Amino acid sequence: MTDSTSRSAEASAVGTADRAIFDRLIEPYLMLDPGLRVVFANRAWLAMFGETEAALGQCEHLIRALVANLHPGQRRLSPAFSLDTPDRAATHEQPSRYWQIHVSHLPATADEPPLILLRFDDVTMHTLATRTERREKARLRSHARLRQILAREAEQRLHDHRVRFERALAFAGVGAWELDVGTGAVHCSEQCVEDLGLPDIAGLDRQKLFIEQPDPVAEHWQALQAKRSFECERCIDGARGRRWVLIRGTGQFADDGTMQSVMGFTLDITSRKERELELSATAGEERSGRERSEALAKTMDHFIAAVSHELRSPLNAIVSWAELLQVVADPSHVARAGEAIRRNGRQLSHMVDDLLDSGAVVTGKLSVHLQPVDIGALALNVVEDIRKTAEHKGLRLQTPHVEPCIVMADESRLEQVVWNLLTNAVKFTDAGSVSISVSTSDGQAVLTVQDTGRGIAPDALPDVFDRFQQIAPQSSGRVGGLGLGLWLVKNILSLHGGTVDVASAGRGQGATFTVRLPLDSNLR
Repeated sequence: MTDSTSRSAEASAVGTADRAIFDRLIEPYLMLDPGLRVVFANRAWLAMFGETEAALGQCEHLIRALVANLHPGQRRLSPAFSLDTPDRAATHEQPSRYWQIHVSHLPATADEPPLILLRFDDVTMHTLATRTERREKARLRSHARLRQILAREAEQRLHDHRVRFERALAFAGVGAWELDVGTGAVHCSEQCVEDLGLPDIAGLDRQKLFIEQPDPVAEHWQALQAKRSFECERCIDGARGRRWVLIRGTGQFADDGTMQSVMGFTLDITSRKERELELSATAGEERSGRERSEALAKTMDHFIAAVSHELRSPLNAIVSWAELLQVVADPSHVARAGEAIRRNGRQLSHMVDDLLDSGAVVTGKLSVHLQPVDIGALALNVVEDIRKTAEHKGLRLQTPHVEPCIVMADESRLEQVVWNLLTNAVKFTDAGSVSISVSTSDGQAVLTVQDTGRGIAPDALPDVFDRFQQIAPQSSGRVGGLGLGLWLVKNILSLHGGTVDVASAGRGQGATFTVRLPLDSNLR
């Protein structure tokens, strides 16, 4: 019977006082007076609970609470409660039925006084289902809380492991990084950011990790795609100065062979790299030193051979002419022999002087005694000394412009400079002319020696003033000399505060040597 049907029956039974109808209702009903004494119990109640007083004793406190302050016409519903039935109470089984009481306060009528009507509804199934649902929800909530606790504990352990791992890497000076291939996002440790010289991780991308040279990214990426690791070294200029960092990485692949991420590390190798560079530089210096030593040895061999030849030539001439004088009485031959002996003797003397002066320059013992010297007059004297040699070769020795120029110089050393320049010009000129001029410019005396000789190749100009260096190649025909003249010129002028320069348009175009010396300050 539905609730609305029951209520209609209640009203009919009470209102007409027809206890017989009330007694036929299938729900357990009780009728109490205002003092809560049982007025009537229907058969359904008696069949379910038996003795009325005993059953009411189990729920008296609940009934009293329900009817308290209940006014006529009002209804109330109790919460679900357990109530033993006689059969279960006798067997001491746990109560398995639950009930709800519907309380109605019926007003008094002409036939009946005010009554309290109680209807007992069996809600066992609903209550058990609700309790089962609650227990299941509680169990699920408990499991959820347990999973949350376990997840937090696992996350905390993972965090602790990560912190310890990063601390260990930092202690070892190693930075860790990981690149997500799909998103391009890079995750790395603080040590990695520091190694790469970045202010924060926001500036880190694939290019900064992989780049080593102008564009090696494709090469590194191809290596990773081929399931090989890559390695590169980067030079980084940052707040800590220039440092070298080693970067290594390897790909992580899915089951289908797709690369999902790249993991790797960074390592500061500045000390090792500096040591490598230092060793490389030392090896380079040693190699250069060996090359210079070998070149010097070859130069010395060449120099010794040249000295032997150059000294032998005038000595042979002197000996030959001296032997000729013993057997020839013709005065013309005597004069010719004397001139040849004088010329070769002077050449020999100049060679010996050059050798001695070169030793003095190397040891720093070459000295000069400065005094006022007219470089113009000195140049004309040297020209006259060399004129016969020039005319013997068919050369024109010219002095187009020579003016008096007083400089502070060692006269013998300055004469040596002019002599070496003029003899070189005559030596390397096969035809044409050699000219010398002296003038002043910007407080300096300028001496120029110009010839129309073999010239100098542009790539050989920087080596002209080197020691033991011949300014003309062997292919041009051998020219006598020790290769010391121009080297001595440069060093002697340096002691005087002067300079010497050379210019040539190339092979066969002649050469021009320009000497500059400061004028005597008292005569400016």
